[in-house]
Amino acid sequence: MSAPIAQHVSLPAPSAAVTHPERSSTTPTTTNPVDDFFGCALASSRTRDSRHDQRISLAESALAPPPYIDAPEYTARSREPDTLAMYLFKFGFLFPPFWIMGIVILLSPLRAPPAATPSAAWLPEKTDAERQVLIDRMRTTELKWAKRCLYALVTFMLGVAIIAVAVWATLR
Repeated sequence: MSAPIAQHVSLPAPSAAVTHPERSSTTPTTTNPVDDFFGCALASSRTRDSRHDQRISLAESALAPPPYIDAPEYTARSREPDTLAMYLFKFGFLFPPFWIMGIVILLSPLRAPPAATPSAAWLPEKTDAERQVLIDRMRTTELKWAKRCLYALVTFMLGVAIIAVAVWATLR
């Protein structure tokens, strides 16, 4: 067994600490009520004196990890398309008859617009199979939001009926 070899290692000198001048005792020490509430009662520990509010110098930025070139994909699902039924569901909370119009979408088929002329063709850069996949995806999303319109309308009507029966029962 051999003895470990001693090596001389030199480290760079640490950067100078940032210090703040002492506050004189003649300066009035006013505190922020929010700081007092959250437990920052000392004047020296206020947010404006925080080391996190200081800008990082160029020498310190070299210690930061490198930025991502491409952001990683965290989910395999792609964003669902915006559909008419989605907007009818959301705006139905302001005007409930929109939910009725959303329910009508359950009964109507979703078709691609007819391609009568080459300039009026719907997504001419895609193949027929890609267009069909897009239509199927949009129809699935449209049906999901149309069903939500149905559930919201049924819940709203039940709530109105319960309130009407309660009012009728108390007045009788």
